[in-house]
Amino acid sequence: MRMVDLDGPGPLLDAVHRDVLVPSFPPAELGSAEELTADVADGSTVVSAVLDADKTPVAAAVGHWSARARVQLLNHLAVLPSQRGTGVGRQLLRHVLEEWRMAHRPCAILAEVEHPGAHAGSEEHGDPTARLRFYGRFGAVALDLPYFQPALTPEAGRMYGMALLVLHLDPELAGPEPGTVSSHPLRMFMLEYLAGTEGSRQDTDDATKALFAAIDRPGGVHTLPLEDPARFPMSRPV
Repeated sequence: MRMVDLDGPGPLLDAVHRDVLVPSFPPAELGSAEELTADVADGSTVVSAVLDADKTPVAAAVGHWSARARVQLLNHLAVLPSQRGTGVGRQLLRHVLEEWRMAHRPCAILAEVEHPGAHAGSEEHGDPTARLRFYGRFGAVALDLPYFQPALTPEAGRMYGMALLVLHLDPELAGPEPGTVSSHPLRMFMLEYLAGTEGSRQDTDDATKALFAAIDRPGGVHTLPLEDPARFPMSRPV
């Protein structure tokens, strides 16, 4: 197995999207190959992959860097079913976390995952509860937010019933109370994410208002242990 960081569009990036990402995520959680290529080309998105002996990708991680908010988002981390349980996913996550810390010095590295209370597991897409255990081994915590993934395409719509995890937190982003995260960078990140995916419209729907009300709570955003997902708030379509 070999770890590679993709430095631009090309056949390997196409193979990562087609052979690793598409089988691993429902359409609403994944943009098109053309969008991924454009994002990698403009430098806003980075992709790392694990290749087998035949130079075929068997795992991949996709991250988006928000320079304004200084937040790195792990959009996707996928391992083909044949490689799950081999340690490939752990090696890949360790690699990208170290690479992203060195490259950008982010104040936070976040990851969006399915809420176990809203999404059932499957062999194809994996088990949301097992995914939380995986990230828990890296010390991740969940943010106390009714999170949803913005609509990546107009056709797909938003992905409700999601959780936003913290994989890395710089002390400068710590909130005023223990176990909290400062609201300002999270608000900046979420506004940018929504504008980049859903456009510059003014969102006044209940789900968006609930998300920003939770971000803006006095005292910062509380973190929650991954061992008790029943405590995670859940966003719902309105």
